[in-house]
Amino acid sequence: MMAVEMRELGEADAEAFSALRRLVTADNPVPMGLTLEEELSRPMQGFRDQLSAPAPNAAFGVFADGQLRACAALAWTNRFSSSMHKALLWGCFVEPGFRERGLGRQAVSRALDHARQNSVRRVNLTVFLPNQAAVNLYASLGFQPYGLEPEAVCLGGNYHDGQHMTLVL
Repeated sequence: MMAVEMRELGEADAEAFSALRRLVTADNPVPMGLTLEEELSRPMQGFRDQLSAPAPNAAFGVFADGQLRACAALAWTNRFSSSMHKALLWGCFVEPGFRERGLGRQAVSRALDHARQNSVRRVNLTVFLPNQAAVNLYASLGFQPYGLEPEAVCLGGNYHDGQHMTLVL
């Protein structure tokens, strides 16, 4: 039985976060929406900045056997009171060898709890297609599709649509 711990990620987790992103992208770049070469070009300081963004922004990690295996994050797109009722769910991914164990659901659920604690009314996200596992997970949590962006990303000469989904809390 694996020991599982969930906690908020911070600047000190940037290397583990980046390493997990690279594993996920190497397995299949479509869910991440960028190529492995693009992922490898991202500076570590960018990850440190993302993981230390001011509250209420937050990223949550699921650690299994002491290693970061899954994560999910929330970002507020601006600080104006007129938009503080909504947040963007991003950075949701699970290490390939740890999928279908509920770790992604745990991370996303924790992020949604954080949204509720911060008086968020609506959470939006984008899934690059095909990614039926992610669409199924989000739908099971109550997310509804609200639009499709044709050719949202081009990876290796292949275009992939972006499915926009939303959840009213």
